[in-house]
Amino acid sequence: MVKERERWVDYIKTFACILVVLGHFFQSMVQANILNNSDLYQWFNKTIYYFHVPLFFICSGYLYQKLTKISSVCDRGNNVLKKLINLGVPYFTFSFATWIMKKVFSGSVNSQIGGLADTLFIRPTSPYWYLYALFLIFLVTPAVKSKIQMIAVFALSVIIKLFAIKGIGGGIQAVSYICANEIWFVLGMTLSFVSYPEIIEKRRSAVISIVGIIMFILLSVVVYQRGSASALVSFILGLLACASIVSLFISMFKDNRRNSVLTFLSKFTMPIFLMHTMFAAAIRVVLIKIGITDAIVNVLIGLVISFIGPIIAALIMHKSRYLEFFLYPGVLIKIK
Repeated sequence: MVKERERWVDYIKTFACILVVLGHFFQSMVQANILNNSDLYQWFNKTIYYFHVPLFFICSGYLYQKLTKISSVCDRGNNVLKKLINLGVPYFTFSFATWIMKKVFSGSVNSQIGGLADTLFIRPTSPYWYLYALFLIFLVTPAVKSKIQMIAVFALSVIIKLFAIKGIGGGIQAVSYICANEIWFVLGMTLSFVSYPEIIEKRRSAVISIVGIIMFILLSVVVYQRGSASALVSFILGLLACASIVSLFISMFKDNRRNSVLTFLSKFTMPIFLMHTMFAAAIRVVLIKIGITDAIVNVLIGLVISFIGPIIAALIMHKSRYLEFFLYPGVLIKIK
């Protein structure tokens, strides 16, 4: 019998993906001078970056520890190869496609891009840097077999984060990605190992989570009003937000309760993540070219296309295993 997926994990990834889309979309609208660079936008943009990408790493770490079974060096090698294919194919495919679009339409895009080798191997472009960073973290982080090993890995991740907070290792982009995000990945692993869902259920987690989210929002407003936050403050705020959101989703969807909207969107998290910027940029250029500059129209059409476009593209690609390969290479390449 195949074990049913834990919906709360999929739903958190979907929630984080929605925030990623909103963040990139409103950034592009402000950079194109379609929307004003208001305090509300600045606060929202800064605030979501405290926690939306960390949520992705937490979910990835949780699933990695939960599902990975490694008993030999060969198993480890196969696991790394599998991650390289499953992350590398969409990473290189869509990074290259984005690079081509920005070079061909350089006069119409909000931000320019460097050379191809630099973009693919040294300074990945947004949002694909996440896949790049995730593979590096998979590469250096072992799945653990005991509580002692988990404690050791967690302690090491804390040390690495302290280095990142102090600015050590920031000179090399790949090292910077690991130092900044390893702690979130390992927290996800720990979440799996200590059976956190059962613990928070006993503590009336829904109420505690909502209080935590309210505290996070209030603190984020205070931090924004005071100016830029230090790396330590940003991490503490992110930790508060992630803990509150994770416990809230677990309490809401325990026993695999369903939410129809999140269930539908969760099937397309990867395509939306990979293609939302392409569709948003394309429709923005088209609307401007035909003289439609009204902010409300651009926002409504742009947001709809950011989600619907990738979903339609994914459904079309699903008709062919060879097209779907660029989203989910595991459909063609099977590694035990």
